[in-house]
Amino acid sequence: MSNNALNNRISGSKAIFLYCIVSFFLFFEMAIQVSPSVMSSQLMHDMNIGTFGLGIMSGIYFYAYTAMQIPSGILFDRYNPRIIITLSILTCVVGTFLFGISNNIYTGSLARLLMGSGSAFAFVSVLVVTADLFKSRYFAAITGITQMLAALGAMTGQMPISLLVTHIGWRNTLFTLFIIGLLLALVIWTSLKYERIKPLIKKHSHELKTGTRLKDIITQRQTWYIALYSCLLWAPMSSFASLWGVPFLREIYQFNQIKAAFLCSLMWFGLAVASPFLGAISTACKNRVYPLAISALTGAISFYLVLEFHFSALAVGLLLFLAGAACSGQALSFTVVKENNPSSAKGTAIAFNNMAVVISGALFQPLIGKLLEGDKTNLSAAYNVIDFKNVITIVFFSYLISFLIALFLIKEPMDKNL
Repeated sequence: MSNNALNNRISGSKAIFLYCIVSFFLFFEMAIQVSPSVMSSQLMHDMNIGTFGLGIMSGIYFYAYTAMQIPSGILFDRYNPRIIITLSILTCVVGTFLFGISNNIYTGSLARLLMGSGSAFAFVSVLVVTADLFKSRYFAAITGITQMLAALGAMTGQMPISLLVTHIGWRNTLFTLFIIGLLLALVIWTSLKYERIKPLIKKHSHELKTGTRLKDIITQRQTWYIALYSCLLWAPMSSFASLWGVPFLREIYQFNQIKAAFLCSLMWFGLAVASPFLGAISTACKNRVYPLAISALTGAISFYLVLEFHFSALAVGLLLFLAGAACSGQALSFTVVKENNPSSAKGTAIAFNNMAVVISGALFQPLIGKLLEGDKTNLSAAYNVIDFKNVITIVFFSYLISFLIALFLIKEPMDKNL
């Protein structure tokens, strides 16, 4: 039975409803991903850790998320999405509860490991359900909307959670997220019911084909250039917006917790606004490389101004909005890596690029924490403006190097749908 035949058995309103409830998993995943950024000082105090420990504990989420990318795709190919999505949400829920009762870096790290492992299925789950329930011609548009929702989810994970942390404490905030996750798992289990038709594929031939595809893409220089661009351009979101941005704005600009969280959330809002449009701009100007370069350059300029000058909250918010919008280049990178690889390896190339995007958090969160910490353990007492500015300059260079990679190393794809 074809995808169109399946669509005939499911009404458009039901398909939209199922897409929406699965998208809530994406909101939930992004919220728990960035939650440490608005409770960093409390976590350091209550768990008796420094900035390096906080960076490691938070970054473990991304290690687990990265490691589970390819397994998540395999599981969705073999089993009912309803079962996989429910179990992955419950994994997040268990991790959230464990994080809420953690008193040291060990249980906290285990909790973040569980949260990252379950969250690895979120984005894939939305795309799988989209492919199952909607006609093929809608897939690209809905994928763009999904990327926007992911950014909005991260934004949601900062401002409201910051308010909760301020009023009820970080542990009760995590317990609240625990309850929300349980309810979401229940809704998914009871609602996500449809007959899924998938093709029969012989196991050994499938494994051989997968190995061949992986070999095809890792021997392509362009694959690595695009992956490096994606990793570096996502570093501002995974390191600054997700963790170190709030303490940076509190330390450098003397903003309070809620204002700092709101301003950092504007990076996610900028990403959400720009993501659906950059691909359209690329198509309109019939060029892939220049939009990649311009987006990275925009981020470098915006972030440099935040670092080197002292602006009002309004100006900082505008600059961070632009810095976040600039990171939408990583969304376009998925199209570029697909077009720069053979058609038989497109899916594997996209998965490889996604791993490069996600691993930036695992690399940059602990790196910044280690450089900040040195022999010190108390962020607010031990650091001056120059210390923090010098370390966060890493984020500026991630934009700048991304720009140079796009301009001088990434080639214009030969096979593109313009």
